[in-house]
Amino acid sequence: MFTDRIVSSTMTTEDPETANSHYLDKLLSWSSGKKYSKEYMESKPDHKKSILIVDDELSILKLLSFILASDYDLIIKKSGIEAIAWLEEGNDPDLIISDLMMPYFDGSTLIRNLKLSGFYRNTPVILLSGAEDLADKVKQMPFKIDSYLEKPFNPAVLKSQIAQLIA
Repeated sequence: MFTDRIVSSTMTTEDPETANSHYLDKLLSWSSGKKYSKEYMESKPDHKKSILIVDDELSILKLLSFILASDYDLIIKKSGIEAIAWLEEGNDPDLIISDLMMPYFDGSTLIRNLKLSGFYRNTPVILLSGAEDLADKVKQMPFKIDSYLEKPFNPAVLKSQIAQLIA
């Protein structure tokens, strides 16, 4: 957890973790006036699950950020092209939320490319769209969509679907 070595004239050649435990205990009891044990700190998860959000509407991006940012690491992309470029860098989100209708490279094309790839085939996808016939469009797609919601959507339903897909 700590990479800097504390040098002291009283320090011996004992295990560095044991030698620093006194300083760690002081730091933990000092921060925020709360007492935490080292076990608590070590068992606390280092990172949240990540969600790639792809949508061209700023209002939807802000809404999704507001709803999900406290629980997940969010990666926001404004087009399918930006999302593909980010994924090609080797990034691997736990879930993808994509709008269906976007200019140049729509959600259907993005998801088809991901599902045909070997690497992202099993990444869960939630499709968002303002299309009235979204259920029919999803049924006609030649690839699996894990979940879909029509805009405007209920935030509680979205959070529930996310929890089910990446639990």
